[in-house]
Amino acid sequence: MTKESEMIDEKVATAVDDVLKARMGRFGYTRASIRPGEDHDGDPVLLIDAEYTYSKKPIDVRATVGLTSELRDALEKVGEYRFPHVRHHFDERQLTAKSA
Repeated sequence: MTKESEMIDEKVATAVDDVLKARMGRFGYTRASIRPGEDHDGDPVLLIDAEYTYSKKPIDVRATVGLTSELRDALEKVGEYRFPHVRHHFDERQLTAKSA
């Protein structure tokens, strides 16, 4: 049986997906898996695995700057206060743009 604390509300999943689509869609974002977890102190967090398709366009490494803050803002609006930990899963062939 799944504990209530282990369930991910649909509003939370939608908020995460909306932010990731808006911020990372141009880099091939396709979907996110979200599950509850704990950080190193045992505090509850959201573990987010963002998946991407291969893109010939190199990814700007600065694309994720501020993403966590944006996710936190969106999550708080739907009543979710667990800290989001995002892992990005890019295709192994994916290149990154060199930042100036």
